[in-house]
Amino acid sequence: MENLIVLGAGGLGQEIVWLAEEINEVSPRWKILGYLDDNPAIQGKMIVGYPVIGTLAEVSKFPDAYFFLGVGDPRLRQRMVESVSKFKPRWATLISPTVRVHKSNRLGIGVGIGRNTDLTLSCDIGDFAWVNIHVVLGHEVRIGKFSVIDPNVCINGEGVIGSMCLIGANAFVRDVKIGDGVTVGAGSVVVKDVEADCVVAGVPAKLIRTGSPRHTLSKSERAE
Repeated sequence: MENLIVLGAGGLGQEIVWLAEEINEVSPRWKILGYLDDNPAIQGKMIVGYPVIGTLAEVSKFPDAYFFLGVGDPRLRQRMVESVSKFKPRWATLISPTVRVHKSNRLGIGVGIGRNTDLTLSCDIGDFAWVNIHVVLGHEVRIGKFSVIDPNVCINGEGVIGSMCLIGANAFVRDVKIGDGVTVGAGSVVVKDVEADCVVAGVPAKLIRTGSPRHTLSKSERAE
């Protein structure tokens, strides 16, 4: 079995551990060593059965391990990869055994796909993208590097999601192009192209704000 360490011990990091356990139930592959997290308050603690064994700066102590991102903010995912790249870590790809992946799909390094997600044909999932549970991707969907697709999202065939995007839970995206660094509010319906670096929300989705994304919505900005 290969050693696996999750970078980040928050909610998504814990879900990643569960995903690895799910994979092991079908075909044992991963020995889960625990988490690396920069929060000093949780060092040495057990979280859903696995210890926090150090900080991100200690990646180099585990040259034989594989690593996987356990944070859900796309910009933070990119920064974490950049911060540990000097150590030349090996990155795991974690796909739930409930997901069928056709040979025409292309998955980048460090990609994760949660349970009961449907990929159809000729999808392209960029490096370090995270596709959560119960997502539907139509044919020839493109998802850029570091992007995060939340649960129950549906993206129509030929839809394009740029890099470092966050597509909120229960959103629907037609066969349109969403630029880099976009946040789509939960429950939104995107029916036309979206320019880069902005937040859209609503039914249909409308521009909420532009500029460097925070990947969060205030209460007044959330889709009703």
